[in-house]
Amino acid sequence: MAFIKIENLKISKERMDADTALRAIGRIMVESKSVKPEYVENMIASYKEFGPYFVIAPGVAIAHAKPDESVIRDDIALMICHHPVVFNSHNDPVSMLFGLCATGSHQHMEVLMQVANLLSDTEAQKQIMHVSNEQELFELLNSLSDKT
Repeated sequence: MAFIKIENLKISKERMDADTALRAIGRIMVESKSVKPEYVENMIASYKEFGPYFVIAPGVAIAHAKPDESVIRDDIALMICHHPVVFNSHNDPVSMLFGLCATGSHQHMEVLMQVANLLSDTEAQKQIMHVSNEQELFELLNSLSDKT
């Protein structure tokens, strides 16, 4: 079973600033009916207040906000950015932008473990960055998550 649904995957070729990228990953979660639009605003507000704390490794960010009533269900999305995004982090620029939402403080731990396993494999990261469309990305993520 895939830990990210195909409709939650996007490959972006547009140039984006930090706010635009957060809105884009947030839009994916809104469109999949996992969050209300307020959640996206909460992610941006958290970034403005606390800085790029969610840029967790070189080139990788997991954007999120606190669980609240704007979260409909636990979910994760991934956007591959062909023009990496600058969040003013020492791990910039970001090419893999995950969006995460959770209904409570511990519901997302299993998904985060899968993301961590994926990110610990540098060869897998290279493969992810070279896919040409969302279907190919979905199939690659499935094959990689089956190995963990």
